[in-house]
Amino acid sequence: MNLTNFAGQNWLITPAALAVGEQPPASIHDQKWLLVLTGVVAANLEGNSASQWLNTNLSFLPDMAGANNSGPLNWAIGQYAIPKPADPNYTIAFALDEWAPYVSLSAIFDQDQSINAGYAVNVWRPNHFATGINALDDAPVGNIFTGVNADVGVRDTDAWILSLNYNITLRGRIVFLKAPTILFESNFEDTTAGQPPSVNQAVGTAKFNGPNIIIPPPSGSSGNWLQVGPWGTDGAEFFGEFIEAPTGPGVYNLSATMFVSSKATEAFLGCETDDDTNPEFLTLVFKSDGKVYDGGLQPTGNVFPHDQPFPVQITLTVTGTSAAAQIGVAGSVANYTPPEFPTSFAAVAFYQALESGKVPFDVTDIVVTYTPL
Repeated sequence: MNLTNFAGQNWLITPAALAVGEQPPASIHDQKWLLVLTGVVAANLEGNSASQWLNTNLSFLPDMAGANNSGPLNWAIGQYAIPKPADPNYTIAFALDEWAPYVSLSAIFDQDQSINAGYAVNVWRPNHFATGINALDDAPVGNIFTGVNADVGVRDTDAWILSLNYNITLRGRIVFLKAPTILFESNFEDTTAGQPPSVNQAVGTAKFNGPNIIIPPPSGSSGNWLQVGPWGTDGAEFFGEFIEAPTGPGVYNLSATMFVSSKATEAFLGCETDDDTNPEFLTLVFKSDGKVYDGGLQPTGNVFPHDQPFPVQITLTVTGTSAAAQIGVAGSVANYTPPEFPTSFAAVAFYQALESGKVPFDVTDIVVTYTPL
């Protein structure tokens, strides 16, 4: 679940000191910065059982370079007169060398009698790093900070984790990235629960076969979700079709949040071309053992939790001769080479197969972007 309501945000940013004998940066764009972010973010997570923990993943991104020149990066750009790209179509980001996040409980509440109530922040880590293209020299940029996620737990039917506090220390560079084109985006908020998804999404269009119904959020989450399945006579497939299918070299980024029940056999995510004879060039299979496999059922090295929302992010870099993917699932990251070279990327698919059984899975917050190389 993505948290966006901050009770308070504080930051400090200053040039990082050089070690004795260390070469000074060639330009202000190569300057290393020490950035500290602290604050409180609202969680409002309610327990649902007096006998079992509700475990879920919460993620958040403090203001880094927001609207109206807010955030520490905009402040540093103005304070130190850092030159901006001539083309205004860019975004501001922070490319990391080192990081040390910390997340803990800030406020909890138990409404009535406390029956074996419990509250936990079990572990925390950076979100999957993003990649981009430098707007100044067209060079690829990695390790882009996208926030922090924390595995938390709450127990008791009237127990709440109201808020979390955080202290995040980062060292890295301020970078200007080419603004990506959004190819598909949907959080299914424009459709009433109980109805099939609308054809027209926030960006792009939806096509589906078999059971595809908008549902309220599962435990530990918010907003509308798409329920895919169970497999029926017409199958169980959802296709998010892009507004365009780029064919040149570039960087694609696919992100979504999924929920797979421990009773489910498997769930599929596919990256689709516009070639009807060979439509899917990358397949991920989320199996009952909590591991992620490719279309040939070889393990990718990623793992995921059942019965709680988890993030998925795929960064696909396509050149004229090769394609490489970085796959992030619930904090696990793996490098992967697609078995087939994609001639285009036209749609993302979430689906089941005939052998997937009778238990559906859920997905929301699907976004796919493209930045040309």
